[in-house]
Amino acid sequence: MFYTSTQSRFFIAVILVCVLQACGFKLRGSIELSPDMSPIYLQQNSVLELAREIESLLISNKIDLVDDEKQSKAQLVLVKEAKKRRVLSVDSNGRAREYLLSYAVTFSIKIGSAKAAEDKISISRSLLFDADAVLAVANESEVLYKDMRRDAARLILLKLQAQSSK
Repeated sequence: MFYTSTQSRFFIAVILVCVLQACGFKLRGSIELSPDMSPIYLQQNSVLELAREIESLLISNKIDLVDDEKQSKAQLVLVKEAKKRRVLSVDSNGRAREYLLSYAVTFSIKIGSAKAAEDKISISRSLLFDADAVLAVANESEVLYKDMRRDAARLILLKLQAQSSK
């Protein structure tokens, strides 16, 4: 019995899917929380943009959010965020050529009647400075901060997932 090229490719694809399913592979976007954590109350304080990122991730993962802390089984409190910029390198004239942008978030997670556990996430990115394109560099730094905020939201949810499996 001879297989055509299309049949053999289909057969290989089916085997590959079976192998990936058997090893526990999951897409990056999926976050699973134990039932004792849902619904979640999100207290955002002054960290509005990060709270929006976290809300959209929670909704996309079908995790319930409530507006009242008393109705929730778990609370996620965004305490504060901080953005910093420092010079990494200078040119021969003493002008900054590269910056290190840092984004840090302090938050706490409280599950049920347990004591709240405070944690901190810090993310850094480097930014090359071009004196001929100052406006573009400013725009790029905002894009990098937005990307770091998105990464921080994802890391916070992963910490929430780790807490839920305990």
